[in-house]
Amino acid sequence: MLTVQEVLNRKHFEVAKVVAGKMGLSHVIKWIHIMEVTDVKQLIKGNELILTTGVILKDNEKGFLQFVQQLSDLDVAGLCVELGMYIEIIPDSVINLANKLDFPLIVFEQVVPFIEITQDLHTGIIHQQYDILKQLEDYSQKINRYALKVNDKVKILQYMQKYLNVNVFFDVNKRTSIAIPDKKIENLKDYINGLNSKYTACNELNLFDHVYGTVYIYCEKREINNLDILILDRTVVTLSQFVLRDLFIEEKLESEHRKFFEKWLEGQNSNEEMIYFIEEIDPKLTQNGWMVMLHQLRRENIKKDLTNYKINLRQSLKKEGFYTFIVEQSQYLIFILGDLLQENTYKERMKRAMYEIINQYRLDTLIAVGKYVYHYNEIQESYQTAQDSLQIRLKNMELSYFYDDLTLYHMVKVLQNNQILMHMANEKVEKLSLYDRKHNSNLMQTLTMYLQCNGLKKETAEKLFIVRQTLYHRLEKIEQIIGSDFMNYENRLCLEIMLLMTSQNLISMEK
Repeated sequence: MLTVQEVLNRKHFEVAKVVAGKMGLSHVIKWIHIMEVTDVKQLIKGNELILTTGVILKDNEKGFLQFVQQLSDLDVAGLCVELGMYIEIIPDSVINLANKLDFPLIVFEQVVPFIEITQDLHTGIIHQQYDILKQLEDYSQKINRYALKVNDKVKILQYMQKYLNVNVFFDVNKRTSIAIPDKKIENLKDYINGLNSKYTACNELNLFDHVYGTVYIYCEKREINNLDILILDRTVVTLSQFVLRDLFIEEKLESEHRKFFEKWLEGQNSNEEMIYFIEEIDPKLTQNGWMVMLHQLRRENIKKDLTNYKINLRQSLKKEGFYTFIVEQSQYLIFILGDLLQENTYKERMKRAMYEIINQYRLDTLIAVGKYVYHYNEIQESYQTAQDSLQIRLKNMELSYFYDDLTLYHMVKVLQNNQILMHMANEKVEKLSLYDRKHNSNLMQTLTMYLQCNGLKKETAEKLFIVRQTLYHRLEKIEQIIGSDFMNYENRLCLEIMLLMTSQNLISMEK
């Protein structure tokens, strides 16, 4: 990139003199402007070299100081002033300010053709931009070829580090970060963020709309230039393809463990097999909680390639502290989850992960999560309770995903399996149903709402959109049919369970 120092060696600058800000001669120049106004905030984008005759600064030392301060604040590369016609000498106060700001202040001690200067410098900048594009294209081809030869993402980052001669830091979410060269600096990310922005640049690595990590480049000895930023961007693209390839390979390899996972779900693996398998992945997993999550896919989604969906969901769950094993089985995806964080937060974390995926993929999917267990050998119990929970949610999609939020429904399901109890429930409730059918009334609906409102007549009437006199009449009729003591504690408890047993057919669906 063209710097102020390099410009001083070009045509027409042989009569130029640097009077202040020599420490800023390394500033990069992206464009040239001729300006004869003091309010330039809306005209400046940064890294311009400003040329002026000083017509607006004549006999205005205060305005001159404000002008220099404003240009420095806007990251202007430098200011060139033509002496003679309007300004004969630069005030000492302006020189002192420019030195303080490391802002290059250059004077022409005789008249120079500004138009020729801008033409020359613009031509040089355009040629440099063309050279940058050539270098970038050359780098892209080389790193893409190199990526095909290596099997470690660290080597990709090392390639960029050697090419640019800068420091590289890859901050990976929920994984071990990478520093090249290996810096013995605590909180390296904070150290980088504390550097002047001119000496750092970063680019996020995104996979499936999730931030996998962030690649930083920084150098304490020189400013980061446009070529550095473009090469960083190309490297991150190559790195993302490399990481994605690894994730696909990981997903395919895991599918080869399907038989092992199926035996695990059925409780058929020996403890020795389980310990060997889990400790090889992460010894910490033997000390954490476990659960099974089921996704039942609709028929139109069964034939789709779900690899992207599985990779994305695995990353979302990992971000929330879950280690994931996945089994694809007919119209089900079975997730065996090892919880690496605290049990009391697992529901919130899982809801966040599921919310992201559901919004992104819009798949028509039924989800259920089994019992949270405390040992990997108890996975069979979590799997069974996940199946039961899925069966319950088939009847009511508004219910919670989680097994332990569905305790009442699991109890009802057990009661429904008892023919004698089911007969008693049908016999009790059928009397009201028969009356409703015969008289086209709403006693069942009224009773259900009355119980839900804990016997509060005003609230019940409001929710049914009827006047209280109508409610009183219906309650009298209910008492005539099932007895006036139905609100007594034991009778009410039995009645509510019977209503659930007859309204929620939880055992009719196959698992």
